[in-house]
Amino acid sequence: PMPNTSALGGNLAVSATDVWITDFNNDVVWRYHLSDGQFTSVPVSDPADIAVDVAGNAWFTQPGDVNAPGTSNIGRIDAATGAVTTTPTTDGSTTVAPRSITVASDGQVWFTEGTEFTSAPAKIARITPAGSITEFAPDVADGCNFCIITDIAQGPGDILYITSNDPTLMRFNVATQSFEAPVQMPNTSALGGNLAVSATDVWITDFSNDVVWRYHLSVGQFTSFLVTDPGDVAVDVAGNAWFTQPGDVNAPGTSNIGRIDAATGAVTTTPTTDGSTTVAPRSITVASDGQVWFTARFTPQAVGRLNPSNNSVTLFPVTNAGPSGIAASPDGTVWFTQETKGNAASITNAGVITEGKVVKGSGPFGVTVAPNGDPWYTMMAANKVATLQLR
Repeated sequence: PMPNTSALGGNLAVSATDVWITDFNNDVVWRYHLSDGQFTSVPVSDPADIAVDVAGNAWFTQPGDVNAPGTSNIGRIDAATGAVTTTPTTDGSTTVAPRSITVASDGQVWFTEGTEFTSAPAKIARITPAGSITEFAPDVADGCNFCIITDIAQGPGDILYITSNDPTLMRFNVATQSFEAPVQMPNTSALGGNLAVSATDVWITDFSNDVVWRYHLSVGQFTSFLVTDPGDVAVDVAGNAWFTQPGDVNAPGTSNIGRIDAATGAVTTTPTTDGSTTVAPRSITVASDGQVWFTARFTPQAVGRLNPSNNSVTLFPVTNAGPSGIAASPDGTVWFTQETKGNAASITNAGVITEGKVVKGSGPFGVTVAPNGDPWYTMMAANKVATLQLR
């Protein structure tokens, strides 16, 4: 038995003489002495993973908060003296704050950098399976005038579409590795939010103007749909757009999943309630079976599913997890990030949730699924991009 009944055994590492265990629940690294069967505790804020070197010293990670200097570190516990030292995990450059993420036509994972919460410059970047990152920074000619990038999605013809707080739709050619001329949005106050792309259209939420924009790729024209408080957007195989309306769970009829019929333009909404609980939907995706899945980030927290055949809503409640981004795999698996808990998880149609490794304080946000089925997600607070290797 561990000496503290509230001890939460985290990661561990073993030397010839000791077992080292992180316990972020109690802000402690435990040292179990194999020779006498006794525990020693070393106070460490927010310990996560741990390893030992050939001398038996313990090295640990502290994810912390990249916006709080001195909290994101690599730490060392001297096996002989018990002294604890830490080194900030920074190379002295600006925090990049990875946010939105997608798989491009080149089969690689692409993501955005910079948010409204940091001074990080706006960039998009490509990461290979080996972890090699190449960055591309848009300038004014590309549609970014000191912008903050919001979302990124793959479209037809090797083009990545990118939205920001500037009234332009940016375009990046994956094949030539260069930005193309941006598309000016028809409203100079348009705030490009989240986007989804079909074979024929780019759909963009604009909560600043209570509009969902539809950019027709064939003619290069925009159409607007009046929608109160649009959040995220996704498209189904027929090209119809599905969007979230977070609203106010205490104001009936304001928290919804909406649908825009691609053929008729008709807008319909379904309240995100199962009859007893109402949630504020945040992110949205359409699974391979046509079911519409969404996350509810704030209390009451849940992952939800809407059945388009009868508009029934099923909620799967979670507690203190912070479900945020969500994405569907071609094999039918639905993945979502848990911003508060610090990991990614999958969910079945029956509501069975399987969680990945927790990295406390990492702030998982956007998620996408690679062609091999592995989920990739951004750790906005930890300044990293992560993947779960399933095979």
